Amino acid sequence: MNEHIKKFDELYAKMAESSDIKDMHLFGKVMREAMQFIIEHNPAEAEELLEKLTAISYHNFLTKKEAENIIASMDPEPMWSIEKMKRGMAATGAPENEAPCYNEYALYTTISMIASDSGETLAKYAFGKDKSEINDTELFELCYHLAIDKLKDKDKKFDIRKYFDL
Repeated sequence: MNEHIKKFDELYAKMAESSDIKDMHLFGKVMREAMQFIIEHNPAEAEELLEKLTAISYHNFLTKKEAENIIASMDPEPMWSIEKMKRGMAATGAPENEAPCYNEYALYTTISMIASDSGETLAKYAFGKDKSEINDTELFELCYHLAIDKLKDKDKKFDIRKYFDL
């Protein structure tokens, strides 16, 4: 392991375990300086790091890039792109983000996971037909509601990051 990372990890652990708020402020100040450097030298990386930090606000959170990678690797292939799901959400007026439960990419990925893993079964038992015979909108709404059940589960057992090994 790189000695710099090892030292960083040690100092982070010390700060995280400390009850002294000044340690947290010092660490935050140094991280702000590092972020300023990253912003100046690699704005795209800075944007991605900030997006990852947004996870602080949610129980289930994915970045756009993480969601795209997960959805692209699903087998069978998902029925809807992220853009198509966004249009579907807009049409229903349902919230895409609901802090602190989930952000939009956790929602889209969970909808896709349910449709990919259980779409045939849902079509058979909910509609009495094969998945290829049902209306996309009906299956989307069913998968949406099941995704919300997982993402807003009161005992918080579903963790999308753990589920997809992130």
